[in-house]
Amino acid sequence: MDAEQMIGNDQDEVPTASVGKWIFLIVVAAVSFWSQAAVTEERFVPALNVIANIFNIPDDIAGATLMAAGASSPELFSSFVSLFITHSSLGLGTVFGSEVFNQLIIIAGAVYSSKSGHLKLDRAIVSREVFFYALGIVALYFALQDVEPVENDDSGIDHIFISFLDSCMVFVGYFFYVIVCANMDYVVACFTGLLGAAKTDSSENALTDSGNGSDRRLTYGTIKAASIDVDANAPFLTETSNLMKEPSENFEYAEYHRTTSGEAVPSMNKSADQSSLENGIQHIAGKFSDGKSLRAFQFLVHNEKPSDDRGLYDTEINSYEQTLSCFMWQRSYFYNKARFATNGWHLRWFCLTDSKMYSVPDRANFERHKIKYPAFTEINVDRERHIIKMVNPNPKNRDFYFMLPSEEIMDLVIKKMSEIMEVHIATDPTLLITSPEETMGDHDDNVESLIEFPSGKSNLEIFFFLVLFPVRALMHFTVPDVRTLDSEGNPNSTLAKAALATVSCLAWLIVGSYAMVASLEALAGLLDIPDAVIGYTVSAAGTSLPNYVASAIAARNGLGNMAVSNALGSNTFNIMIGLGLPWVLYTSFGTQFQPYNELRDEGITEGVFILAAILLLLVLLLLQSGFVLYKW
Repeated sequence: MDAEQMIGNDQDEVPTASVGKWIFLIVVAAVSFWSQAAVTEERFVPALNVIANIFNIPDDIAGATLMAAGASSPELFSSFVSLFITHSSLGLGTVFGSEVFNQLIIIAGAVYSSKSGHLKLDRAIVSREVFFYALGIVALYFALQDVEPVENDDSGIDHIFISFLDSCMVFVGYFFYVIVCANMDYVVACFTGLLGAAKTDSSENALTDSGNGSDRRLTYGTIKAASIDVDANAPFLTETSNLMKEPSENFEYAEYHRTTSGEAVPSMNKSADQSSLENGIQHIAGKFSDGKSLRAFQFLVHNEKPSDDRGLYDTEINSYEQTLSCFMWQRSYFYNKARFATNGWHLRWFCLTDSKMYSVPDRANFERHKIKYPAFTEINVDRERHIIKMVNPNPKNRDFYFMLPSEEIMDLVIKKMSEIMEVHIATDPTLLITSPEETMGDHDDNVESLIEFPSGKSNLEIFFFLVLFPVRALMHFTVPDVRTLDSEGNPNSTLAKAALATVSCLAWLIVGSYAMVASLEALAGLLDIPDAVIGYTVSAAGTSLPNYVASAIAARNGLGNMAVSNALGSNTFNIMIGLGLPWVLYTSFGTQFQPYNELRDEGITEGVFILAAILLLLVLLLLQSGFVLYKW
C-alpha cells in the first residue's frame, strides 16, 4: 500500500493541462513575440531615432545607447519582468540563448545572405565588439561565482548569490564601451600609430576621377554645379551610420541577376499572382457593397505597385520628354542612427525630368506617398558602394542618400542629375519652389501601415495578418507613428510626439514581456523543465528572430559587416545592460543592497563557458581567414 500511495503521489505531482490551455499559452507566447518585435521596429526605434536627431546625438553614441536599447528591448524587458515580477531565471536564460543565437544563427545568416557569398569584416570594428563582448563574459563569470545552498529550497539545488558590487561590475563595463564607440577614430589612431583621425579598412579607397565634363566616372567624389570636384577630405559616408566602415567588397554583387540591354525582365511582384485569399476578400467586399461604399474597403483591395510590371534593373528613358525612371533605394531618416534595421533602406521608383526629381514608394496607393526633391546643386558619389548623396540646398533640412541596383543605372542617374543641376543653377531659385498643387501634405517614410492590407502577398501572410489584425489595430491607434514627412521628404515629427511614442512603446513592451514570460513559465511548468531552459531555447529564438531577418536584409544590401558587428554588439548590450542594469536596480531597491539569491544554479555557470567557447571559435576563424567569413 505504501508503494502504491507513493506512486499515486508522484502521479499527482505531474503537471497536466487541457488541450485548450496548451493552445492558449502557445498563442499568447507567439503573439507576445510578434508584438514586441513589431512595436520595437515600427515605433520604438524610429521614436528614439527622432529624439537622437533632435538633440544631435552623434551616430556612434546614439547607436550604442538609445538605438541599442531599442533593438534589444525584448531581452531587456524580459529580464526586468522575470526579475522584478515573476522572480524566475527565464530572463537570464533568454539572454544566454540570444547570445548563442546571435553568434551562430545571425552571423551565419548574414554570410549566406551576402551578395558575394562571403563577408569582409572591418578589423577595427569587429575587434572592438569582440573585446567588449569577451569583457562582458568575464565579468558575468565572476558575478556568478558565489554559489551556496538556501534553507527554503528543498530541491537541493544551489542558488547563485549576486551582490550589488557584482551587478556594478557587469553594468559599468558598458560605459567604457560607449566611450570607445564615441572616440573610435582616436582609439584606432593610438593602436596604429597614426596622427589625426584614423581610417578603417573600408575607407582605404583612393578618390580618383577620369574623363571630361559631367560624364566623368567617379570612384568616390563630389559633383558640384555640374562639374566634378574631388575632395579627399570629405568622406561623406562617415555621416551615415558607419556606412563608410562597410568594406566595399560586400557591395560587389547585386542581389538579383543582371540582364542585358533590351532583354525582358520579370517583375518583382506580379498582380496576376494575387493570392486566392486576397481574391476572396475582394469578392466578399464587392458582394456587400453598392460600388460607392467599396471605397471603404480600399485599404484591403488596392494593390498596384511600381514593381508589378517592372524589374529591379528596368529603366525607362523618354528622349522626347527627357525623363529617366528607375528603381533606387532611399535611406530612411528614421533609422539613420541605428546600426542596421529592417526598414533602413526603402525601394522607390524614381522619375528624373529635365528640371525636377521625384519618387514614389514600391507599395499600394503609391501616388499618395510621392516625394518631390529640392532644387539640389550638389551630389556626392561613392561608386564602389553604388551610393549617391543629394546635398540639400537648405542646410536646415536633411540630405538624401540613394543606393542604386547596378553600376550601369548609376551612370545614367549621375548623368541625369548633372543635367538637372545645370538647370537649377541657371534658373531663378524662386521658380523652383514647390507649387501649391504639388504639395501633398503629410507622408510616411515609405513604410506600410500596421493595418494596411498586405496585397500581393501569399495566403499564409494574409492569414496571419487577419489573425493579428486586432493587435495591429490596437498598436496602430495607441502608439503614435513618428515616421511622417512633408511633401519634400523632410521629417515633421516633434519632440513631444516622439516622447509620447516612446512612453507608449514602453507600456507595450512591459505588457508584451510580461505575457511572454508568464506564458513561457507556465509552459515550462507543464513540461516540467527549468525556466532557464525554456529561456535558452524558445524565448531566445522568439526574441532574436527579428534580428536575424534584419541582418539578412542588411547583408543582401551589402551591409553584412554591420550585421555581424551588430550581432556582437547586441551580445555586449544583453550582458552588461540586459542583465547588469536589472541586477543593479534590484540589489539597490529590491533587496536593500543585500545579495540577490533567487537564481538556481541550473547549468548557468556552464552556459557562460559555452558562450566563451563559441566566441573563441569565432575569433580563431576570423584570424585564420583574415577577417573574411565564407559560406564554406
